[in-house]
Amino acid sequence: MLKSLPVLMYHYISSWPNSIAVAPEIFESHLEAMTSAGYTGISLVEAEEYLRDGRELPKGSALITFDDGFLDNFVYAWPLLEKHGHKGTVFTVTNKIVSEQNPRPSLKDVWEGFVGMNELPQANLPGRGGSDGLRVRTDLFFSWKEARLMEASGVMSIAAHTHTHRSVFTSSSFEKLFKPGIRRRTFDRIDQNVIYGLPDFSRGAAMANEAFLPSEELYGIISSIVPQDYDSAKRFFADPAKHEDIMRRIRELPAERLGRMETPEEFQTRLRADLTTSKEILEREMGHPVSTLAWPWGEFSKEALEIAKELGFSVFFTTALGPNLPGKSADAAYRFKAKNKSAKWMLSRLGIYSKPLMARVYGTLHG
Repeated sequence: MLKSLPVLMYHYISSWPNSIAVAPEIFESHLEAMTSAGYTGISLVEAEEYLRDGRELPKGSALITFDDGFLDNFVYAWPLLEKHGHKGTVFTVTNKIVSEQNPRPSLKDVWEGFVGMNELPQANLPGRGGSDGLRVRTDLFFSWKEARLMEASGVMSIAAHTHTHRSVFTSSSFEKLFKPGIRRRTFDRIDQNVIYGLPDFSRGAAMANEAFLPSEELYGIISSIVPQDYDSAKRFFADPAKHEDIMRRIRELPAERLGRMETPEEFQTRLRADLTTSKEILEREMGHPVSTLAWPWGEFSKEALEIAKELGFSVFFTTALGPNLPGKSADAAYRFKAKNKSAKWMLSRLGIYSKPLMARVYGTLHG
């Protein structure tokens, strides 16, 4: 029987060059290699019962997960999993899932002759040109109807990844200001009001950190000096003297006038609001209880864990490395990042994380 459950963590199944993207053909080679080597991608329910309840799983079991809910998971990952006899789980950011009424074509529709490859959604292009020539991130996410189709097939499960997947400011420390410019990442939003000229205070995962709250006085000073429409703000910061002046004014303020840390009560209220919203939306849209949550960036606080358990979550996934033991890993299950590398590389990682001691040693050395 299985002694440690290896959990793969994918994000994009896309040929777009990115550190968290795996090309569809590489992903398919991973699935083919898993089958040939005797591995099987199991359902989320099976993983929950193993991690939480200690229910046995056969040797060769593995959990294949995808974070965020990108459209390419529907277009490419779902059909390929079904083709090769594996199951998967998507941890979805609920405020990103869209409400289109008609499901978009997937790779399965290409195989069945309904559409050509060139008619699939452009999931490989998570960016577009802005009016100023800069690339703007416009990632595509699957819809609730597409999520229900994937679950109804018995191939894919849908679980929680919080409602907003955001960061918070964590202290009054800063080195630069927010200015108009390129948006390089999808999940770069701060869970606070961000205006042009605001200090880019140090930040951390919203589920793991009490937030630093900029003061109303600071907002007032900045908004009285820095124009808040894109083009005017861009011209403002193009003037070095103006940039230096606003930076000087902010740095002259004592720390207590920059803002304050949220109270423990405010912290817990914020955590509860996000986790409650995520769970309620998922259960309403999917029509069944949802008990598994993957923490954004793998980070969480003891307060977040306690609140999530109160709300009915019982299995939690991180991004740390290590063994997943039966009945002992539900509070912080480990996952390893699946990379755009060969099937041989991927199988070597499955082998490592199927063995408790090896997984612990490797996780300690490389985590």
